[in-house]
Amino acid sequence: MLTQGEADFLHSLEKQFESSEVLPFALSRAFDLERDLLSTDRREKFILTIERGRRRRARLKYQTRARKIVVLARLDIDGPAHRNPRNSPHRPGERLLCPHLHIYHEKFGDGIAYALEDVPGYNVSDYDNGTSWLMDFLNFCRVNPATVPEIQIEI
Repeated sequence: MLTQGEADFLHSLEKQFESSEVLPFALSRAFDLERDLLSTDRREKFILTIERGRRRRARLKYQTRARKIVVLARLDIDGPAHRNPRNSPHRPGERLLCPHLHIYHEKFGDGIAYALEDVPGYNVSDYDNGTSWLMDFLNFCRVNPATVPEIQIEI
């Protein structure tokens, strides 16, 4: 686990894609994709996961991980609702529908969900477009847009 200061620092680092390999983005089938991200000083490595669920076609999730296992941020777009712990510092015990954002917390890991309107600096440019959601999430995670590979839409 990380201290809150370490997690905040890692989240704040500007990141870039390690590879320029095309990002396939399926609109109608399940998929699970991982790409490596690097801090611009190349000292820290991150993993971006893009996943469309297998049971419910519409479920879409993006997440960034640091140190291989620590989820720094996860965006659940069309997944199940999330109930925050009763002792959560944000909306305790409240059930949040999708879309919602999970941000690392030292005591709870990624177990706290935030309504998007409660997250300073999180902007949604197009609620009906999965690739726009991806670009907005990458922006929130401080990924340099000039390093984002071509996104190939697959039907």
